[in-house]
Amino acid sequence: MTKTEEEQNEALQQLSKELGDLKINLETEYLKQFLIARSWNVKAAKEQLENTLSWRKENNVDLHPVATEDNKLPLLYPVRGFSCLPDGNLEAHPDISSAVLRIYRWMGGSCLHKTDNDGCPVYIERLGYHAAKEIAKYSTSEEVSHYHTGCNEFLHRVIMKDCSKKAGKHINRETVIFDCTGMGWHQFHMPALYYIKAISDTDQKYYPETLNKLYLVNAPSAFVMVWRVVKGWLDPGTIDKIQILGKDYKEVLLKQIPAENLPSFLGGQCTCSHISGGCVPSQILKNIPIMESNSDNENVSTAYSTTIMEKGKTDEHIRGPAFFQESK
Repeated sequence: MTKTEEEQNEALQQLSKELGDLKINLETEYLKQFLIARSWNVKAAKEQLENTLSWRKENNVDLHPVATEDNKLPLLYPVRGFSCLPDGNLEAHPDISSAVLRIYRWMGGSCLHKTDNDGCPVYIERLGYHAAKEIAKYSTSEEVSHYHTGCNEFLHRVIMKDCSKKAGKHINRETVIFDCTGMGWHQFHMPALYYIKAISDTDQKYYPETLNKLYLVNAPSAFVMVWRVVKGWLDPGTIDKIQILGKDYKEVLLKQIPAENLPSFLGGQCTCSHISGGCVPSQILKNIPIMESNSDNENVSTAYSTTIMEKGKTDEHIRGPAFFQESK
């Protein structure tokens, strides 16, 4: 049942009051994410929020390094069209772990690509070209989870703040496009699908209500079967934000994303011709050279090398913007 504005404010005040002993200052919009995720049930929202804060503390998530223009850390994935740092690609930099390079080697391509009409960042993934069996063969669930957390922290602590400043309002959600072009039965690989489950579990537990919209485009008829599996892993609120589209998707995307911000291969006008790989770099599609890890890329499960991860614990310059402010 939809809550009135008065009921929502009462729930926010109650949750804020019950969290009074916390030593951090949580913004109203952040509290609201948990209340929406738990259908405005204050008790359930409090429990999920406390579990999230415990997870962040136990795993040093708040100390995770994030790339900024100031600290010059290498990006964990390609980025286009934001004011906070120049456009760039993932590179085989010594600060990047071999795990990240192995995972990205077999991905069909991904990029955080400009913003939509709501001011939200747009994440594009060439899902249909993923080499699913190779991802599962050459990486572990732990490595994928660490990589995803590193990307999430960068998104929320750097990109979202940049989008909020540009939009003049609080931005805490992203719009996602999964391009299923090229998808076939070879990708419906259960070990790889369980990696997707681990990622969705992390997002729903610890980053609730951070999805604006999700579009699955060029979805083949065979996708219906895998969707039956994946759908069971998602919260109802997440499912409501997903649109599964075949080849007639361009009009839908252009209603949400300006043509100049949407790649030409998805019906927009952007080509990002100024940078290697264009809008969405892909080693699978060979629009960028294949990146192989070497002895300089440490074989650890974390996204960055041990040295960089340790520096993040003590050096604010390396770990970048805080996820939330400490109370004074």
